[in-house]
Amino acid sequence: MEGKQVKVIENSEGARTTPSVVAYLDGSELLVGASAKRQSVANPKNTLFAVKRLIGRRFEEKRCQ
Repeated sequence: MEGKQVKVIENSEGARTTPSVVAYLDGSELLVGASAKRQSVANPKNTLFAVKRLIGRRFEEKRCQ
């Protein structure tokens, strides 16, 4: 907050929101947010998204499989 005003902090790319996406690249490189989302078409097997929908569920549940 700045005084009595709420301030949204921008991420490193200047955006006010960050996509919930994580991507693993060759080696040990890890991408998060917009950069991970941009490469998701080229690297779908190593890109995670929509994981927040699984929080609180059991692994055995049909939705998790």
